[in-house]
Amino acid sequence: MIQWLRPQEDPQPMKIVTDTGCLIPVEEAKKHQITLIPLQIAVGEKNFRDYLEIGSEDFVELIKNKAAYSSQPAVGEVMEAFESLEETLHIAMAKGLSAAYDAASSVVKSMETHHITVFNSTTLAGPQQYLVYLATKLRDGQKSVKEIVDRMSGCLRECDSFLMPVDFDFLKRGGRLTPMAAAMSGFLKMKPVLTQSQNRERLEKFTVARTWSGSIGSVIDEMVKRGVSAKHKIYISHALNMDAAKQAFD
Repeated sequence: MIQWLRPQEDPQPMKIVTDTGCLIPVEEAKKHQITLIPLQIAVGEKNFRDYLEIGSEDFVELIKNKAAYSSQPAVGEVMEAFESLEETLHIAMAKGLSAAYDAASSVVKSMETHHITVFNSTTLAGPQQYLVYLATKLRDGQKSVKEIVDRMSGCLRECDSFLMPVDFDFLKRGGRLTPMAAAMSGFLKMKPVLTQSQNRERLEKFTVARTWSGSIGSVIDEMVKRGVSAKHKIYISHALNMDAAKQAFD
């Protein structure tokens, strides 16, 4: 008897890549097989790699002293993350709020490759983190890049962010504000609330209140108005302002 067959190889694992705008700790990224590209933290004439060379507490302290701002990942780090041959899905921090998406897209274009998909999360922090974890779960379930992108896009149809800034100068340095929102920097005795613009690429005025509780209340009212319920995930990113975070949580 002579027989033959072609054994089926295990499918190539999909590589999930993201930037530190998602706030996933380095060890958690390793645990879930996520490739983490650090944003750059500029301090004077020096650049530090977010999470790897500078921690959140030090970064926040430098911002208070008007000494630091964040910027896109180094091109070399993006290229290194993309140099492997397996299918790759990169979930980038929102275009417009960061140059991370544009930088990654430019690298892919220069490499003339077709196995890398760059996805504009249109968000950052908590929702971006959720999308990354969702992508890893779907990857482990053998879903395709298209299926994962479709699921993430579905989530983003019911996603919004509200920001209650303490340091307007940091946002102005990063070019994240619309002109009207930037003009609000003179009202710091008030408690302004910003939200993403319609194209989700800038921050614009939502409302102004006299107290933290008033600002938080206006956001909660908007959430109720828009039907936010127990089926939604709510993230509170606090930049170490724990009192305000607790007030929002309560």
